[in-house]
Amino acid sequence: MRIHRTRHDRDFTVVPNSTARNRKLSFTARGLWLHLISLPDGAKEDVRTLADNNPGVGRKGVANALDELVAHGYYFRFTIRDPETGRVWTETAIHDLPQTEVSPVPASPATGDPAPGNAGTSPSGERNSSKDQGKIPPFPPQDSDAPTGAEQREGTSEKQDKQTAEAARILRRFAAIDSRLKLSERQVAKLAPSVADWLDRGATIGEITDAVTQGLPSKVYSAARLIADRLDRKRPERKRQWKQYADCEDGCGRLLPAGQESGICGVCSGVELSASARELLDESGAERGPLAPEGLAAFRAARAAMAK
Repeated sequence: MRIHRTRHDRDFTVVPNSTARNRKLSFTARGLWLHLISLPDGAKEDVRTLADNNPGVGRKGVANALDELVAHGYYFRFTIRDPETGRVWTETAIHDLPQTEVSPVPASPATGDPAPGNAGTSPSGERNSSKDQGKIPPFPPQDSDAPTGAEQREGTSEKQDKQTAEAARILRRFAAIDSRLKLSERQVAKLAPSVADWLDRGATIGEITDAVTQGLPSKVYSAARLIADRLDRKRPERKRQWKQYADCEDGCGRLLPAGQESGICGVCSGVELSASARELLDESGAERGPLAPEGLAAFRAARAAMAK
């Protein structure tokens, strides 16, 4: 048999020979696979439309061919439920090579603003959290005034409660991304402290979601164990919290100590010695120190002399 091929510059599909010649699949299954893999990303096809638009096979024949592709790891169906609206729909995915346990299945199509025929969106219209990294805080901002004593303990407890509630919401949301990650309320309560620890370390919702949902295996035997394992293995280092310093309001150019957001510095208030005052004290041999009477007297005399 002689093979004649035409060179194409556009409107063509490259497929692997291993799949086109896979004798474990029937000719019907391979033909259906070739048709599906040639479609643009986001195309809408199901058993009814495939059978109606391709006469001669019938709905039963198309269903049997799809079952073959499912059995051999080429075709996948994902049932997704929006936890907020309760809406349920099915997402499908076709692969050019079979997906096995060691060859992870890419995550379901990313969600975005709903638009007709736009690939990468889901009917829920929920935004992809990975695009909002840095925009969504890990937990609500707290008051700038730092409480002390019982108020501080109460504030810490309130912060932990908010983190735990947010962690539970994140865990329930995994089922909307992949139905295989659906958790019971008991499992959510058990895993919430691990997600809350991620939030306390400064991780964003997008970072947590990507760490759990990206690169899932073709078969998920236990969603709770898979999520717990990934939360433990991929736990990030705690992000450093930078302290902010304010300038002295007297205009001396010095920085206020940590925790003091306004007012004047210790030198301007007369309770600390400046570098020049220390030099004068070194020459006179007087006792130094923030509260030493001799030091304060010498400092005030030096400052008054410089002011003249």
